[in-house]
Amino acid sequence: MIGTLFGTAGKPVVVKGYAQEFELPIKAIQFSCDGGSTWTTYPTESAEPDCNVNWEFSFTPPAEGFYTLLIRAVNSAGVVTPEPATVNLEVAAT
Repeated sequence: MIGTLFGTAGKPVVVKGYAQEFELPIKAIQFSCDGGSTWTTYPTESAEPDCNVNWEFSFTPPAEGFYTLLIRAVNSAGVVTPEPATVNLEVAAT
């Protein structure tokens, strides 16, 4: 889990981290802003086994409130991280 981030409604918040896979290359990082109902996939080109993949995601919260972002990796065999990482985001009004 990444610590709580703070933002303002209507302004982008950048979340950064890394993913690890020890046997197969990571082929994508996926992000969900709706509790895992849908996932946005970002391919990771040229990732190699036993390497960290640094990622960065920009999220623009539409309104004030509390958001939870989920992040997971997908390896070259199509297997996703069993437990996604979470990022809590506390958003103030503009």
